[in-house]
Amino acid sequence: MVNVALTGMLGQPERVPHVPVTREQIADDAERCFRAGATVAHLHARDENGRPDWRRYAYVELIPDIRSRCPGMVICVTTSGRAEPDVERRAHVLGLNGDARPDMASLSLGSLNFLTGPSVNSIETIEELARRMRDAGIRPELEIFDLGMAHLMHRLLDRDLIAAPMYANVLLGFPNSAPADARALVSLVDAMPVSTTWAAGGMGAFQQPANALAVAIGGHVRTGLEDNPYLDHVTREPATNEALVRRAVELAAALGRRIATPDDARAMLGLAPSPAQLAATGAMP
Repeated sequence: MVNVALTGMLGQPERVPHVPVTREQIADDAERCFRAGATVAHLHARDENGRPDWRRYAYVELIPDIRSRCPGMVICVTTSGRAEPDVERRAHVLGLNGDARPDMASLSLGSLNFLTGPSVNSIETIEELARRMRDAGIRPELEIFDLGMAHLMHRLLDRDLIAAPMYANVLLGFPNSAPADARALVSLVDAMPVSTTWAAGGMGAFQQPANALAVAIGGHVRTGLEDNPYLDHVTREPATNEALVRRAVELAAALGRRIATPDDARAMLGLAPSPAQLAATGAMP
């Protein structure tokens, strides 16, 4: 399963030439990545000035557009506190309905420092966001940067704030996260509840090693320009999201791992079948 984080909070075209920032650019990029093998799209909407936009209205046309172009693709929206600490604003996107309702929403399980400043996530905030996701029927995409965050999953599970099957992105090689090596990845995977489906990604030059480790030991992959602007960190060749997805698919092929279809991904993540799958089985009216 390839999860592509298309835009992120910080990337701007002057620094990351191929980062999509408008609604049309994000939808176009999602479609290219879907055709290349991505089955999950991790979305950050931007406003008319290219800044992160927490309002649900920023997604109300974007999500249906991607669904129409990418049948069955899993749509995940952000509730990041990196630029917006207020829980009411972070949860605003969880109020989307109908075809604009996301399948999943990101949930960082702790605070950490980035080079650009801290992302603050108190346990109270984490539990409130998890509660709202549960009540809205939106599954959390758990973000794990260190061992403490992996351990917090058990608390959330015990309190019925999350439920199996769980999905986690293990993010390695960030300045204040676990390192991008096999020992750290195995420790984090072992610390999570056994029913967790997980993917690994890495910051910058650590993205490819983290992806390769995940593919090699039976996990899934997170890739994309949110975490890594370069296809080659020696030559500084700019990446595209499509090229990063294709590289992850090639890693899987080299190690004999089959790429998940959208319906495979939905089954692993405990999501309802796509309309296309229901139609194929005769379940649609």
